Amino acid sequence: MKCFLLLLGFSLWAQQPPLDLDAVRAEPRPDKRYEKALGFASEQITGARKQYQDGKFEQFRQCMRDVAEAVKLCDQALRGTGKSPSKSPKNFKRAEMRMREILRRLTGLEQDVSVEDRGVVAKAKSSVQEIHDNLLFDIMGRRK
Repeated sequence: MKCFLLLLGFSLWAQQPPLDLDAVRAEPRPDKRYEKALGFASEQITGARKQYQDGKFEQFRQCMRDVAEAVKLCDQALRGTGKSPSKSPKNFKRAEMRMREILRRLTGLEQDVSVEDRGVVAKAKSSVQEIHDNLLFDIMGRRK
C-alpha cells in the first residue's frame, strides 16, 4: 500500500504544470506542449483567485493575461501537429474539454470579483471562448 501511495504521489508531482510560459514554449513535442499550456492556464486561474483575495491586483491582472496567452499557445501547438481536428480528434477533443473547464472556472472567478475587476476576467474569458468555439467547429467538421 505504501508503494502504491508513493508511486501515486510521484506521478502527481511529475505532472505538475510549468512555472511560466517560457517553460511551456520550450517543450519540443506539440502534443505535450498543449497539455502543459492548459495545465499552466488552470494553475493561473487558481493563482489569480489567490492574488485577488490577497489584494495583489497587478499580479491578478497578469495571471489573467497569462491564462489567455496559454490557451493561445495551446491552440498553436495543436495546429502545429499537422493533424486534422475532424479526422484525428483525440487531442483536439481533450483540449476542448479542458478549455470548457477553464471557461467554467473563469465564469466563477468573474462572479467572485468586484464589478470594477470583471472586465479583466471577461477579456480573458472571451479570448478563451473564441479559441474554444473555433476548435469545436473544427472538430465537428462544419467549418468552411
